[in-house]
Amino acid sequence: MRIDDLVRQAWRPLRVYKLRTSLSLLGILIGVAAVIALTTLMHSASNSVDSRVESLGTNLIVATMNPLVGASNNQHDMTLGQAQKLGRLPGVSDAAPVDYETTAVSAGSRNAPVTLYGTTPHLADILQYRLAFGRYLTAADVASHLNVTVLGAQTSRQLFGRVNPVGRQVMIDHEPYTVVGVFAAKGAFLTVNQDAIVMTPITTYQDFSRIASIDSVYIQARQTAHLSHALDAVNRQLTAWFGNSGRYTLLTQSAILSVTQQITGLLTHVLVGVAAISVLVGGIGMLNVMLISVSERVREIGLRKSLGAKRRDLLMQFLVEAVIISLSGGILGVGAGVAASLALTSRFHIGAAINPAVPVLALAACVVLGILFGIYPAFRAARMAPAEALRCD
Repeated sequence: MRIDDLVRQAWRPLRVYKLRTSLSLLGILIGVAAVIALTTLMHSASNSVDSRVESLGTNLIVATMNPLVGASNNQHDMTLGQAQKLGRLPGVSDAAPVDYETTAVSAGSRNAPVTLYGTTPHLADILQYRLAFGRYLTAADVASHLNVTVLGAQTSRQLFGRVNPVGRQVMIDHEPYTVVGVFAAKGAFLTVNQDAIVMTPITTYQDFSRIASIDSVYIQARQTAHLSHALDAVNRQLTAWFGNSGRYTLLTQSAILSVTQQITGLLTHVLVGVAAISVLVGGIGMLNVMLISVSERVREIGLRKSLGAKRRDLLMQFLVEAVIISLSGGILGVGAGVAASLALTSRFHIGAAINPAVPVLALAACVVLGILFGIYPAFRAARMAPAEALRCD
């Protein structure tokens, strides 16, 4: 029997039993849609996280002091002078000391929760912040302990709407600060909203917090080729000051990127594995429906065999039926999965990154699934004796 005849012969009962056919392909549809949607979402999220890590700054090294170790060893903390000295080490271009806390800033009757950073002018360049209005902090601001601040994009909108706030005042811990600049929108990194921030001179921050120690130092190597050289120099200097590597933690941009990629990769495998199980369950549902179809069409099978249909013809007919059901479910699932992917990535404000290979592999898997779960019902139909099939009620 020619392939077009097989397809027509297999398609006819599928049109007659619409409800049964719909139930058969529904499980495949849901499973394929889940695989594509979850794969795309995790791939898009991974790309977004990678770009956000890269936006933290190029050739980045972050030195963070460990207060618990410092307390247990009764060692001194890092000072502002030591933090600035790290910027003069071989292979290092800039270093910005950072102290921070979560607080609230207000302007008139409006309030905004923020992360307040005390830092120096180098931090904006290291973390690649761009200005929308005004200027950034200057060395004179730091030297004079001025009450000036640069607002994040979201903080500026919450306090002043769309008005340029440069020159206006905000209240931080009951102290007035003059706004000298506003950052352009930068977005969120993991759980950190990089637009809900306020930056002040590190000296001003230390004055009102009465804390002279430095929590972290953001360090930028001169070039990517110098990153390991700069990292070694920073490590040697911190060890010379604090005696042991447990007193501080050093992180590089590549290390952060590696960790985030491992996390997103693991989540992708877990979620796709769960979605693949739903495809398998859909295949089992299709097997059950195909077996019911064979039992309900016993007389049809007997009549066809008595009129000369060969076992191979019946085998191929039921196999083609199973493949049509699974492939139809796969095609509809691809459409639903792409639509769900676009909706989810739009909801989470990340760019959709649909891998064309995923829908193709999903459709190929549907064909294989149709053959695997359709072969037993097909063999059962093909092995029926014509006389017994015709006697069946």
